Amino acid sequence: ECGETNISGLFAAGETACTRVHGANRLASNSLLESVVFGKRVVERMEMIAQAAIMASAAVQSRKCPPEEELQARSQVSEGLYFLPERETISSAPPLNLPNLQSLMWDKVGIIRSGESLSEAVAILATWQRLLPQPIDRPSSELNNLVLCGRIMAEAALLREESRGAHFRTDFPQTLPEWQRRIVLRENHGAK
Repeated sequence: ECGETNISGLFAAGETACTRVHGANRLASNSLLESVVFGKRVVERMEMIAQAAIMASAAVQSRKCPPEEELQARSQVSEGLYFLPERETISSAPPLNLPNLQSLMWDKVGIIRSGESLSEAVAILATWQRLLPQPIDRPSSELNNLVLCGRIMAEAALLREESRGAHFRTDFPQTLPEWQRRIVLRENHGAK
């Protein structure tokens, strides 16, 4: 209702909050309803929590971030491209960059998909995830998060052996009542 998750300080709004306002058929700009209504509730709740924290805090500590030049020098990301160690060879995975990730998700995990395409996507995403360096700046952190989200989406879609709403599995074209449920994936210390 107020966007709070089971992780303290983490809030979710819009489609991320799984409000189920639109079910499986959320198309085009229909997410605006969720973003406006539930986003406002999240902001109000966050403001309340922030005000309470400010009032409870006697002093505000500030951290100095390293200069941007230092972060860029330490970064292993250049224009969204990870440079993997040369000793690592990946026969089936293209180089990891944002355009390749977007193409993979569209081609293999898009609204029309199959078990084969989803399995290929999971394998490539798992390879990328295994070889990603620890993120040290915003671009590398964002790419890490996108790979993780892509893998979770692909694995959940692979588990769902049916078609639902606008999401069509060519190998499972029917909508089945037993699949009218959520799939929740968690990763604990690298093991699901």
